Amino acid sequence: MNELEDIEKIDKMVAKSSFLPDFMRNKLTINIISVFIVLVICFVALKLVHKIIRKFFNTNKNKLKRNPAKLETLSRIFYSVIRIIIIFIAITMILDIFGINTSSLIATAGIGGIAIALGAQTVIADFVKGVLIIFDDKLRVGEWVACSGVEGTVEEVNLRITKIRDYNGSLHIIPNSNITNVQNYNRGAQKSEAYFCVSNDTKLEDVKEMIEAVSQKIKSMPKYKKAFIEDLSFFEITEFKDFSYKVRVTSLVKIGTQWEISRKVRELIKIEMEKRNIKSSLLEEEIYEKI
Repeated sequence: MNELEDIEKIDKMVAKSSFLPDFMRNKLTINIISVFIVLVICFVALKLVHKIIRKFFNTNKNKLKRNPAKLETLSRIFYSVIRIIIIFIAITMILDIFGINTSSLIATAGIGGIAIALGAQTVIADFVKGVLIIFDDKLRVGEWVACSGVEGTVEEVNLRITKIRDYNGSLHIIPNSNITNVQNYNRGAQKSEAYFCVSNDTKLEDVKEMIEAVSQKIKSMPKYKKAFIEDLSFFEITEFKDFSYKVRVTSLVKIGTQWEISRKVRELIKIEMEKRNIKSSLLEEEIYEKI
């Protein structure tokens, strides 16, 4: 009798030991299937969000009135933020499937996030300012700007830094949080100006006649004839010196041509002054003669 009882106990133990792995295998299979479903939903959601964002920016391109490159950057920013949120939700669901307590994990992540945020305020400020710079379209790659004490060509604009190369060739890497006022020389018509001195005995009428001749000459050049919005003209006498006075001439030109035209105007004025025998100042012997 005791032997029979022992055999029955052994059979029950064997039955239990064979049932446990089956149960565990069934649960593991369900968990794997659940994880697969979550991953599929996550993948489909990411594809759908990407398509919606692309469609929104493409259909509203004319309404937003932004540079295509800037719209592309903005669409990527929005997609990156939403992608992080979706992936975080998917990871949380997967951890829940395997019985891991995500509430404590989220709380820990929240505390850690606050600590990181406090330690990285400048980085966050750079990121936020970068988004605003791109969205407001303050500057673009290739434009000549002045900001944060630097003047030069914009080489790169991203979410953290802006790279500007100055006239001397030096590359300035500026954190976006430091960019406040931006002076952009590539938006709309620009004023081109030049200064020169003539001797005090030069009549102002002769100076204005010379400026008109220079204006007609530069406008007749194929390279510059379409660059002028307003012709070169006399603007003012800026300064009286002991033996000369300083003249300022201005013109309104197309973007990006103002500096080249200013250089050319100064060159033509010099040539015209030599041709007309107009001096920039009285010579020493002439001064003595007048005395």
